[in-house]
Amino acid sequence: MKYRHIIFDADHTLVDFNEDEKRAFRAAFKDTPLSGEETVAEMWKFSYENWEELGLNRVNDPDIRKRYHALYYVHIRALFEHAERRYGLENADGAEKIFYRALCSPSCLREGAWETVKALSKKYALSIATNGLSEMQRARLKEFAPYLTELFVSEEMNAIKPSEEFGKIMLDALGAKAEECLFVGDSLTSDIALANKLRMDAVWYDPDGRTLPAEYSAVKKIGSLSELKNL
Repeated sequence: MKYRHIIFDADHTLVDFNEDEKRAFRAAFKDTPLSGEETVAEMWKFSYENWEELGLNRVNDPDIRKRYHALYYVHIRALFEHAERRYGLENADGAEKIFYRALCSPSCLREGAWETVKALSKKYALSIATNGLSEMQRARLKEFAPYLTELFVSEEMNAIKPSEEFGKIMLDALGAKAEECLFVGDSLTSDIALANKLRMDAVWYDPDGRTLPAEYSAVKKIGSLSELKNL
């Protein structure tokens, strides 16, 4: 059966969350003694470590699944509590609000993302499926809106990838069978795992040239998004 739908992951696939977060730190620290790139790099490193510590990468943990979005807000708050303690940041609450607003703006796109989406939208119904906060993700992905059939954001669905609940809501909304869809994403534990659970074909986007572990299945591995146009 030919595909009718192509479903994309967002972060680290179509858009670059790392660059977005660094940009948000720059905005939060603008006109303060913390505005240098060294502080931005240190805060970005702390953010990565705190995300890990809170367990937000453990998307298969039932407790994390229930608390994922609440923990996301805890994570953001923790960033500026750390900046207050570590650097003596004044008005940490204000800086946190600026940071959040900066993340609620159009994202830095991955190379070839916009061109690929535009080209494929002429032949397929396109959707994005993302774990994240509704206000943030809808604003960050605004550039893709004209080409999308659906934008699935986990906070709105009260379910995260790779849960079966997320997959069921997604397929029901599309009115599609799993075999009619192709999922494109970078995360093995979230994107490829969801596609495998649904018995949906998957393309693994891996610009780093890693080897696909045996426990996951993908019909293709690509190193650049532009490769999709020729499949």
